Amino acid sequence: MKRLTILLISMLIIIMNYPNHSEAAEGKAAFIRKDGLWLKDGDVERRLVEGTKLSHPKFSSDGMYISYMSGEGEAKELWVYNRVTRLKRNVFTGEVEMPRWSPANQMLAWKSGSILNVIDVSKPATSFQNVTLGAGNYSWTPDSKGFVVSSSSNLEPDGWTAVQIFTVPADAKGDLKKVKKITTLPEMSESFFAIGTTTFKWGMKNSVFAFIACPTASMSADSNTLMIVSRKGSTTKMIANMLNNPNWFHWSPETERLAFIKGIGRLVSENKRLTLWDTRSGKEVDLGFQGYADGDFTWRSDREIVVSRQIEWGWEVPEEKRSKPFLALVDTTTKSAKRLTQPEKGAADEYPKTLPDEAIIWVRTFAISNQSKVMKKIDLGTKETVWIDKLAKPTEEYYGWPSVLDVYQGK
Repeated sequence: MKRLTILLISMLIIIMNYPNHSEAAEGKAAFIRKDGLWLKDGDVERRLVEGTKLSHPKFSSDGMYISYMSGEGEAKELWVYNRVTRLKRNVFTGEVEMPRWSPANQMLAWKSGSILNVIDVSKPATSFQNVTLGAGNYSWTPDSKGFVVSSSSNLEPDGWTAVQIFTVPADAKGDLKKVKKITTLPEMSESFFAIGTTTFKWGMKNSVFAFIACPTASMSADSNTLMIVSRKGSTTKMIANMLNNPNWFHWSPETERLAFIKGIGRLVSENKRLTLWDTRSGKEVDLGFQGYADGDFTWRSDREIVVSRQIEWGWEVPEEKRSKPFLALVDTTTKSAKRLTQPEKGAADEYPKTLPDEAIIWVRTFAISNQSKVMKKIDLGTKETVWIDKLAKPTEEYYGWPSVLDVYQGK
């Protein structure tokens, strides 16, 4: 009887604390400060994990878990924090990169070298499993049953080998017979060159996925190829040239339209324009504004996009005269835009995200400070407020703001 009572109490605690749909609408973020991992839940903040050198917080799809990394270089640890029990668990130690939660359950994947691993954190006694070897980049399939995985090209005497894309079930356990090839990207030519890919992003109907095909590092700094491939590989299209930034291409929430920042050249402050591509018509729509360069953006609805935009400048412009980004709201139907934010002198507004209730948050940085803030507008006509103060700046520029901030997207 005593054991039954304890069990019932435990179940009640879990039900009371388990993330639900209504709390998702309030807005939640996991973020890093210099003293640890924090949770922002509506207007309430609390520190979850104390420590330094923490990074890459990421919510599970149901919001119950937050994964994060500890350490630097190749000696890293991958941890999972349970929001219900408030306990943390070390799931892997070693070389860790690309931790990603499945979209429909409590399974976490990551890469260690070229090995793709996975673990079901809902089972405390379960250890991680190897999925496949030779993984370059990867993403979960929408049904959470497996992965889309790209290979990395190899340099041979006659040139670079072509990048291949595969599907791999989550329970493959290294069995090559379970790996199915989707497509092979074009070989190196004057018009195309790729030795790897970014993550894959699925369109709304899950019939196609988009990604950036990337050449060698020196070339990738100036130009890469945005592509789409159909689920079974029957269609492969090159859409445009752009920089290697996974945050610069996003599908619209409910339609098969792909928005991206088009333009070549490693300088982000020139020749970068918000662009829209429709899978049905194949037409491209320029949503940029003459004399301005676009960057990070988020879909607010199927019609509206919030983009970080700045007056164009080149290397010849003195640093003290270079403009800083602000946020603009772009109407994809009328192609009109209006300014949303007026950051103070020396401040920059970037990395906008849409909360489940359609409120907008973004990161505001300051030229004279190592700390940043997350700002928030509940409605486009309301006054902006500071949502998160003293946000740590990314220590690794390549990973950017996702290495210190994750916004829960559950509905």
